[in-house]
Amino acid sequence: MNFILYDGIEWKNLFPITLTRPVSEIRLGLFTLKERWEKYIGNKASGIITQSFLSKKYSLIDDEYFFENILLINSSFLPNEELIQMVSSLKENEAVFFKEKIIAVKKNFFSCEKKENVLSFKKKHNIKNIIHIQYPWDIFMNNETVLKKDFMFFTKKKSFSLLGKNYVLCKEKIFLEEDIKANNIVLNAQWGPIYIEKGVEIMEGSVIRGPASIGKNSILNVGSKIYGGTTIGHFCKIGGEIINSIVFSYSNKAHDGFLGNTILGEWCNLGAGTNVSNLRNDYRKVTIWDYEKKSFIPVDMQFCGTMMGDYSKCGINTQLNTATVIGVSTNIFGYGFPPRYVPSFSFGGIQKRKKILFHQVCETAEIMMSRRNVNFSVLDKKILEYLYQLLDI
Repeated sequence: MNFILYDGIEWKNLFPITLTRPVSEIRLGLFTLKERWEKYIGNKASGIITQSFLSKKYSLIDDEYFFENILLINSSFLPNEELIQMVSSLKENEAVFFKEKIIAVKKNFFSCEKKENVLSFKKKHNIKNIIHIQYPWDIFMNNETVLKKDFMFFTKKKSFSLLGKNYVLCKEKIFLEEDIKANNIVLNAQWGPIYIEKGVEIMEGSVIRGPASIGKNSILNVGSKIYGGTTIGHFCKIGGEIINSIVFSYSNKAHDGFLGNTILGEWCNLGAGTNVSNLRNDYRKVTIWDYEKKSFIPVDMQFCGTMMGDYSKCGINTQLNTATVIGVSTNIFGYGFPPRYVPSFSFGGIQKRKKILFHQVCETAEIMMSRRNVNFSVLDKKILEYLYQLLDI
């Protein structure tokens, strides 16, 4: 079954996480949204329809492409068995809806040059139960549920065993890939499964309480405390206390400090002693920065930490307030709480912030990525350059 994933209106609602990526590249549970669709359907996506400034890095297709017998899928929806059965049986110009929002439509012929045809259809079918990622906080709010579902659906092969002396509870809910280094740690899967990918190192005294996932080649430093609902991406360095949070690949929170109900994009770094508040002192519901309205809006949610875009950094002992939104490539340092909305490409603390020069943005990214033997590509630079030229991001 051939399919294309496309960005719906959700792309703008998911800032700052989607400023530098399509919706399909959001990490949730054990996988990105794209990877999950590919695993459910059984083959790779034929392409991604996203914003023009992102398309050269992520799309795999351009306007000259056309497809026959293709499914067009809104990547902000998570697949399940019922949805896969429905989309598999679609006929030409039939669509699957959740409430008033389109999930997928079948096309016998589709030209990438005429993307508006995505939303045209003759007949629709409705699904009642589906996870829909519309806003950044939907990511961590659904992560525990998705971790459990992913583990049940995808861990069919035999797990490797841990060497050394470790304390393990509910071994049947723990899946380990190869080449994991761990000794004198605690894995507690009584409240949910634990998935640890290949090449992970977990240092002494660390505790992981499921449901949780640790991505390949990541390192958990001595005494790390990972609570349920947490996903750590690939090549991350982690320390301190983390609960119900998603850390995208190549980001570091390597030292003591608390992180709760938070999303960190790729290539982020939190200095030693950084703490993120996820609950107001008066226990009231939070307000969160809305990029489109350019103001804080009330949200029916009590626990919310920080949403941080790619390439952003915090100095030592940074304190981040409840429901803080931080853009792309920011540099936060100094005493006190910085503003609850920190624009992209800015540096400073609680006093007046300044815009970082673009060549400094690129130099910092290049140095950071080279430390992990990753190239800061021309496409990466063009994405940041496009965003840098925009106002109020």
